[in-house]
Amino acid sequence: MRPTKLIISAFGPYAGRVPDIEFDTFEGKGLFLISGDTGSGKTTIFDAICFALYGTTSGIYRDTRNLRSEYAQD
Repeated sequence: MRPTKLIISAFGPYAGRVPDIEFDTFEGKGLFLISGDTGSGKTTIFDAICFALYGTTSGIYRDTRNLRSEYAQD
């Protein structure tokens, strides 16, 4: 299984909708790297994928109750 598109909204520190991540853009290029500075949102991408597929986070130190943004409207 391979993700093709990720839509994130009211997730983690993001109150609204984040620009869609189109994984198909990288198709044919082989491996790709998700990189960035500390706090730039790399783990948020993996948490969003894991939560969408399995209903849990990608690590044992984060709780699913904290995934919904505290800044999002009710």
